[in-house]
Amino acid sequence: MSLSFKIGMSLSLVLAAALALTTVLNFLRFDETLHDFLSQRMTVILSEARREMLTGLDLGLRLENLENLSDGLERHMRAADDIRAIEVLGCDGSLITGAGDVGGSYAGFVTPTTDQWEILGEADVISGAILRDSVGQCAGYVRIIANIADYRATLDRAFVNLWQAAALGMMTIVPVLLVLVILMRRRHRIFVELQTDLDRAIAGEQSGGPTHDGDALTAGERQMIGLYREVRDKLTTDHPSGNGRGTKP
Repeated sequence: MSLSFKIGMSLSLVLAAALALTTVLNFLRFDETLHDFLSQRMTVILSEARREMLTGLDLGLRLENLENLSDGLERHMRAADDIRAIEVLGCDGSLITGAGDVGGSYAGFVTPTTDQWEILGEADVISGAILRDSVGQCAGYVRIIANIADYRATLDRAFVNLWQAAALGMMTIVPVLLVLVILMRRRHRIFVELQTDLDRAIAGEQSGGPTHDGDALTAGERQMIGLYREVRDKLTTDHPSGNGRGTKP
């Protein structure tokens, strides 16, 4: 396996690894941004619904006695097309009222450990908050359940598009790598010929032919080859016998 081929393979692996790492990082950044957007939208709707209910609780009313509570929940549902349900629950998790598809398979309730929470599932995202009365005691919970099918579909499309872009980028780099390999092969051939010619000179043999000093070499390298030829001519003169031990006449 030639040196130029090894270098070309190494460059290809490094570039492929760099593209793969960049693609993964971009996908994770896109996923985080999309999730933050979804979370912020849910938080805004949840905060508005919670504020309206806290206004009644501050007056000493119970959630069951709040007027137009269902109408308010219906209005908040229309704020986003992907919201499936808005539920108002008692402190024991029992359903007080709701809007949309309440009581679905996602309706199981686990007492939260924080005042506000969010649960991202495979098909739905649940965002909820505790409702406290004027003395700080639990008065109930409100939670919003939204369908994230569009969110998952967007992530899948982004995943495919990013890897397609990475593959296209690698295909674009391949011609450049081929050119580099060709240039490295030409340069490597030059110095192999120089080494072979030097061995012939040390053995007292005649030059095997002109080297490719004008083939993909810089001015400094051509000057180096010129110096080499002077040394070679001197070696040929100093060792005419071909055994490498001749004396200068």
